Amino acid sequence: MKDQEALEILRAEGHYVAGPDEFTGRVRVWIHGSDEAIEVEAGRELHELAEGKITVEELQARREEEAAVRHP
Repeated sequence: MKDQEALEILRAEGHYVAGPDEFTGRVRVWIHGSDEAIEVEAGRELHELAEGKITVEELQARREEEAAVRHP
């Protein structure tokens, strides 16, 4: 699967998805039915989300863990 295909799948599911950020390589995905967004790594993480292998909730937990490691 290509990143563009993953983006199209997420859009078809009702998410608003921005294009990849050229500096971070992350894609901002707004959670359907809310005002919240999550940063998703382009490539494997994006594909796993589109394929349903990981959930938005799991990604949110991952981001919280990353933030805790950076700012103990």
